[in-house]
Amino acid sequence: MYDLVSDFETVTPDLWLANEQAWKEKLLKLQDWFQIPLINCNASHNLPDGTLVRFRGMVQDMHNPEFYFEQFEIYNTITNEVKVKSGKYRDTANVFENEKINYAHNLKSAQRQTVVVVSIPGLNDWAHQVEDKQNHLKRLEQQPNTSRRLNTPSSTKLKRSYDETDEDPDAMDVVVTESCSKERKICENPSNPSNLVSREHLLNFPLPDVSSKSCIVKIYEENDNLKLNDLIEVVGFLSVDPALSGEFQPEKDLLVEPEIESEVETITHNPPPSLVPRLHAVYVKKLEHCNPLIQENFDQDSVLKKANEAREHLLKALTELLLGDSLAAEYLICHLIASVYLRQDTITLGQFCLNLSNLPTQKYPDYAKQLYDIIKQFVTKSYYLPLTIDNMNTLTLLPKKDYDCNRLTSGVLQLSKNTHLVLDETKMEQGTLDATGVNNIAALGSMIKNQKVEYDFKYYKMDFEADIPVLILSEGKSLLPNDYHVPLRPEESSLEIFDAIVEAATYYLKEEIMNVIRTYLTSIKLVKYTITEDLQFVEDDFIEMRSKSDVQNPVTADDLHRLLVLARLVSLSRGHDTLNKSCWEITKTMEAERLHRLKNRASTNL
Repeated sequence: MYDLVSDFETVTPDLWLANEQAWKEKLLKLQDWFQIPLINCNASHNLPDGTLVRFRGMVQDMHNPEFYFEQFEIYNTITNEVKVKSGKYRDTANVFENEKINYAHNLKSAQRQTVVVVSIPGLNDWAHQVEDKQNHLKRLEQQPNTSRRLNTPSSTKLKRSYDETDEDPDAMDVVVTESCSKERKICENPSNPSNLVSREHLLNFPLPDVSSKSCIVKIYEENDNLKLNDLIEVVGFLSVDPALSGEFQPEKDLLVEPEIESEVETITHNPPPSLVPRLHAVYVKKLEHCNPLIQENFDQDSVLKKANEAREHLLKALTELLLGDSLAAEYLICHLIASVYLRQDTITLGQFCLNLSNLPTQKYPDYAKQLYDIIKQFVTKSYYLPLTIDNMNTLTLLPKKDYDCNRLTSGVLQLSKNTHLVLDETKMEQGTLDATGVNNIAALGSMIKNQKVEYDFKYYKMDFEADIPVLILSEGKSLLPNDYHVPLRPEESSLEIFDAIVEAATYYLKEEIMNVIRTYLTSIKLVKYTITEDLQFVEDDFIEMRSKSDVQNPVTADDLHRLLVLARLVSLSRGHDTLNKSCWEITKTMEAERLHRLKNRASTNL
């Protein structure tokens, strides 16, 4: 094992290219990837250019394919020596002044896919801490800082954009830039606002005010399965030569070489590598989840055996935090383990938008935020969004194509699957929604209802599938659509001592218990749930419910669907991968009590 790890510490792009298949087999056999530096947790400026590293994140954007020199011939004018080099897994060729590229022989071009990957939006602090503990390599802190290092005498870039080579792919010129003439274009004309590109613009992170990292990943193998918002882990060679920055592009003679892309587009697509490193992928792995507590080998039987114990811990904590309301706690557990499991035509199965209303905001104005602060200790990814007039009128929720910069500008709803979105309606105040606010409310409603997010491409709009569990916290019934509405019924005794309850819950939820709950909430979503043919008890009950219903309160197929979705989650939460009569009875009792609350609440309001 030590030899394997040592090999990956010293491997270079040239060594990898010499025997790609053998290296890939070595990589897949390597059980402990932690020794390959994860640049989410280790500063890239402490790593030399060309080091094999990892990056874990969400696919935020996909650029046009990029042409590069897969093979080219170098001629040394002093020694007359001829070498054949490869531009694969690198951006620059390190061509010296006494070396020239022979464009007549052994020149082979190819293309690579370029994707922008951002660190996982909404990843909670506890997950960051576990990830850092697993992946932080102290030895790298002793490495020299390479962030200011330029390549030797000159850097020959080996790429040209797809648009530039669309008509004639073979007409790819390389640009040789002398290090002494590199000056920041961003400073040349400060009066031109297009040159002033902010850090936030370059990182383009979905969630505002959240620290993040971004990486440009170049993929050489065709990967049709890769989609926007996928979670991936990339192993590849690091490319951090400052010469790659759009700020250092050489001046062009517009008569000889017409400007194809704007200056702001150049800088946007070529940010400083110290801020946005490049990664030349040798292996891309799609991730089902990003919970660092869960091992690679998923054992369904073991998960189901441990489920009930974890559920009891969670139920106890949530019942206390929901002021003694065990029914609301049961529904909240179902919400926390729900995910979309089937899409059929226009129907999405498995979504579970929960609205908890009747929150005691008069006595505890920040109750919703306090509840969220506990929930985020349980789930791997989440985001809290107060539905204030100001937020709705100013936030960008939907991703939008920016044609000036030729990139997808992210929005709050560009999230990876199973990111818990908590909407706080208790913070809504009097005011007027402008056009942006109305559109944002409509976007939230559409996403909740269809689990799709509409991306704005200016000339057309496109729906992208989502799997974002939404919890709505409100005083009255939410103005947004939801699947299950549960009015809270606090116990008077709990209302008096809520602050003490939060303190006691924090004391009770020690790290060991928290990790049991965290593992449970993720692993239960990975269990394969099956429906057996022996569900006669469901059919009999549905027939009976319909026979007892009246015209004013009919029992429909939608009611059966709601019961079956809830029954699936009730079963999974208790460690069953199929529906049995006991869980079905629990489900019916829960729904009967919930509907009874809604009916009584309506009559009380009247």
